[in-house]
Amino acid sequence: MSLTLNESLHILAILDDAPTVEMMERALAETRDMLAVCGDLGEGLARAANEVPDVVLIDVSMGQNAGLAVVHHVRAVAPTTAVFALTRLDSLELGSQAVALGGSGVLMMPLSGDELLTVVSDVRTRRAEQRMRVELEQREQLSRRSVALVSRVADMGMVKTRKEAAEFLATLLVEAGADRVLVYLVASQGSRQLMRSAGHDLPPEAPAFCEEMELLRYASAENLGVLRLDNQEEHSGLVLTRGLTPRTRGEPTIAELIAAQAVTVFALIREREHSQRGAMKDPSSSAYTFAYFVDVTGREIDMARRHGRRFALATITLDPNDPVNEDAVERVLSAVRDTDVLARVDETELYLLLPETGGVGAHTSRRRVLGALSSLGDQRKPNGGTGQDVAMGVAIFPHDGTDLSRLLRVAKHRADASQHSVVRRVRLRRFPLSEVLDTLLWSLGSAGAAGFETPRVIELPVLDMAAVVQAVTVDAVRGGSARIVATHRTGVSMATTVRSVLNREDADIRFDAVDVHSSRHAGDLEVLVVIAEQGVYVLLGRVEGDLVRAVHSADPLLADLVLERLGDAAGVRLVD
Repeated sequence: MSLTLNESLHILAILDDAPTVEMMERALAETRDMLAVCGDLGEGLARAANEVPDVVLIDVSMGQNAGLAVVHHVRAVAPTTAVFALTRLDSLELGSQAVALGGSGVLMMPLSGDELLTVVSDVRTRRAEQRMRVELEQREQLSRRSVALVSRVADMGMVKTRKEAAEFLATLLVEAGADRVLVYLVASQGSRQLMRSAGHDLPPEAPAFCEEMELLRYASAENLGVLRLDNQEEHSGLVLTRGLTPRTRGEPTIAELIAAQAVTVFALIREREHSQRGAMKDPSSSAYTFAYFVDVTGREIDMARRHGRRFALATITLDPNDPVNEDAVERVLSAVRDTDVLARVDETELYLLLPETGGVGAHTSRRRVLGALSSLGDQRKPNGGTGQDVAMGVAIFPHDGTDLSRLLRVAKHRADASQHSVVRRVRLRRFPLSEVLDTLLWSLGSAGAAGFETPRVIELPVLDMAAVVQAVTVDAVRGGSARIVATHRTGVSMATTVRSVLNREDADIRFDAVDVHSSRHAGDLEVLVVIAEQGVYVLLGRVEGDLVRAVHSADPLLADLVLERLGDAAGVRLVD
């Protein structure tokens, strides 16, 4: 480290002696220093307070020796400024008094250029030395802090899981100065998939599961720094950060030192997990580990591609205040098949693999799982529960994606949409079917909100509505198996329109025509519910003259609710 002596200084001269001012301008003409001159004491003091110059030269005899008081005032308003008194031989005593009031020195007038340059050079040197001392002190503090933080990385090896280690790492990086941290670990050994395992100040749009290139593009778009958790033999993941001090002089930062040490810790924890439980079973429940889930799903994807099969993947999110435990896991397992694979991801999330299951079967499984977890909530809540703290989203291979990251993103999106379903927001479960429609029409207004799953209000002529029903039915049967329920009445109805499309027996299509004309709560309603491989569709409306005013949506919760209420109105069971 060397002194930097080429800094330009801001010099303020408070005097009204024209020859001295001319000499100063000539002497400083060859330097990069900036000279400002004030011939008035009050103006000079104001400029010193506002601009905080590096050097102030004051003629202490100005204003009948009032310049002497200005020395003291400048020191008060600009304590870092070097103040020099300009005096003459017959007023040396004023110079001594100026030094006693905080002045840095005395210069005799008439002033020479060499004397001025010597003073400026001395100030420049002292400032460089002061900066060096501050930098050395900061580097010493940084070094001590680095040693303390890096030494704590070893404590990560005491945690049980890689997720806990990721949370430990995020905490260390926040202490190192980061204001945002996202830790992504490889899903399993040899996998290209990265899973968000911990973070601080997480943005809602941050990917939860993705490949490395996708994550690097996200980091670039969000202007986030990237720390690689790897060395020549080990790749554990990536860390995205914001707010860390950038590297200087080629020296590693605290964060880089921490990340380098963390790679070994993650490798040790993974090996310990593998040796202790074969990387299969979660120690706190009868669910599988996420690593095992990734391996099994990878094999399922390969078989599905090879043999043209379908399968479903679901994410289940529980209330953060009621974390995943053995009881919740057993409830889910009781609602699915023995061949289905349930994995515990963290304290609030489960993943479910449904082999050889299409959209219709997945919808049934989703309804059963939510029912099982809802009944668990009923037991735990004094006033009963409705399962509103549980969200489940389902994705189907290959319709929703052909790789694990895409399927998980779709499933998570649908789980998030389920949490904000209109069924929950408006508490539609309180109402019979006719009031469900009236409440939706009132709460959604004329257009409804944006979003694929969000219900929307439509108003069409009866014949046009029949064309909508026909198009939905054609699309449903094109995907293969489907469950279709429609209302039936004398004359043209939803059910007769559906029959005109089906017009043949198909073992993969289950169709129920429900007669509700005598029902007090649904006699004037037209209803269509379609559960197909591509998703669900529900249409709930009322004929008003030549028009049908209705609500339609792809919300699975609304489809289930309409089926339940329609079955209640008709006295039949429509929900498996």
